[in-house]
Amino acid sequence: MAWKLIGNIAGKPVEHELEDGVHLIGRADDAALQLSEPSVSRHHAEIRVVGTQVTVRDLGSHNGTKLNAIRLGDSASDLRPGDLLEVAHVGLRVEGPGANAALGLDITMLDNSGTLAPNAEISWDEFQTGSHGEDAEEMGVTGRQRRAQLFRVLAEAGALLTTGNEPEELFDPILDLVDTAMDPERTLLMLIEGDPAEPVIKASRVKGGAAAGNLALSRTMMKQVVEEKKSFLTSDAMNDSGDGMMSMISQGIRSAVAVPLFDNENVIGLLYADDSSGGVRFDRDGLAAFTLLANVIAVILTHARLHALEEEKRRQDAELSAASDILENIIPAQLPECAGFETFARIEPCYEVGGDLYDAVHTSDGRYAFLVGDVAGKGMGAALLVSHILSWARFMIEEGWQPLEIVQRLNNQTCRITDHLRFATFFLGILDPATGRIEYVNAGHNPPLIIRADGTVENCPATGMPIGVLEDSPYRSSELQLDSADVLALFSDGIPETQKIDDEDEFGDERFEKFLVEERTAEMPGIFDRMQQELADYRQDAEVGDDVTLMLLRRMADAPGDDSVADGKMDRTDR
Repeated sequence: MAWKLIGNIAGKPVEHELEDGVHLIGRADDAALQLSEPSVSRHHAEIRVVGTQVTVRDLGSHNGTKLNAIRLGDSASDLRPGDLLEVAHVGLRVEGPGANAALGLDITMLDNSGTLAPNAEISWDEFQTGSHGEDAEEMGVTGRQRRAQLFRVLAEAGALLTTGNEPEELFDPILDLVDTAMDPERTLLMLIEGDPAEPVIKASRVKGGAAAGNLALSRTMMKQVVEEKKSFLTSDAMNDSGDGMMSMISQGIRSAVAVPLFDNENVIGLLYADDSSGGVRFDRDGLAAFTLLANVIAVILTHARLHALEEEKRRQDAELSAASDILENIIPAQLPECAGFETFARIEPCYEVGGDLYDAVHTSDGRYAFLVGDVAGKGMGAALLVSHILSWARFMIEEGWQPLEIVQRLNNQTCRITDHLRFATFFLGILDPATGRIEYVNAGHNPPLIIRADGTVENCPATGMPIGVLEDSPYRSSELQLDSADVLALFSDGIPETQKIDDEDEFGDERFEKFLVEERTAEMPGIFDRMQQELADYRQDAEVGDDVTLMLLRRMADAPGDDSVADGKMDRTDR
């Protein structure tokens, strides 16, 4: 079997064979394994294959390289079959000759095979009621010594609960506990992972100079350990031939135990130990002790997992809070004033960090540029793209670029830094306050509504697709005219797409238009507050599903130059 790296990027399988030589991993064109993922550096990591030795090292990448969850430096680390290599956010599994070589064992999973059959078992109910072990009077000195030793081991195990280590950092201490308590020749720790969920080898130990050998585990046995919470014991001194169906081992084992890692709520894996030298004989009381130790180990691992999740959540919350603060400084709390117009904008984010955006800027020639957008997705990725779009747009507006040029450049820039799943709808308008004329480009955004003074409604349809979908996508500009008391409402899809629980019907464009017509002369902050109440009344007990953004521009009745347009209105024209 050849050495390979196997993974998946954006739903597409990746497979790279590791032949002798140097293999560069990164986004660069000269990379042997090219990963088109923004989090991956151009020259990210390097793998060297020299005969049977395979090593990996990080090349000073920005997002780092991890081997089995441990971050690598610039020194070489050995790769072995079964290892998990993380290149930034891309996970790659190492496959190679001698599967499980990293564990020092050649593991085979058998459905029904073996020469030794389990000849003792303990269910979890039996273990809890204490009806599994030797009578106290019959225990003898050796049994009492074993239990005393077990109590000492459990005391040591309890100390691991307070370490705050990652689960992977606990594997070696756990194997130390098993060695102290049971003194087995081989120990195997398996945790349930994957889809479909099944036990996966996470750590093992072969004691002293013993040969690793071959180990054949029965799937039937593992299923019963995991699903029925049964502990199994086999010993050649006790073994009758049985039917072999639940055999744990195929050959060469004198005594062995397999017990569930039960954390008092779920079975998270199993613990296996054996001896082939004849120096150790596990008995029923030893099986009970091993079951108790496995229970404590499972609690320790689950505690470590929960602690890791809490730490990750705290880290993410801190990052989201920082991103929220940054967006609050980038997105203006109030729009700049515009002569002859009332202006208003507000975002009510669904989560701590959303993907909606707006801005307004005075241009050098006295016009008023305004924009609204909605980035696909939420969280840090969306916040980062929001900041880029606002920065680029503001720079180009202040440099005097025209709307069509700005949107075309934004689209191409977004395509170059994101994948096809990260895009944004975007509307940009530039208003001449003296005339009320607006030149605009609508890149796939919800068509803004023009609420005329007489209550009629018009909209501004899309003039191109969302930015970030297709490089060099065609766009066109269009124009509209705002006259006395006309209102232009720009909004995100969080308004019309508001839903009730278990109801596909949405608040919809029609309700929203009716609301704006009724509120067209009201004070603008009040319009937003009442709209939020309307949405809440419609949503009832359903959770808020998306950011809500509203921008309003209303031409004052006594605006200068209002009579400059013949007939009071100007038809929109496309360019």
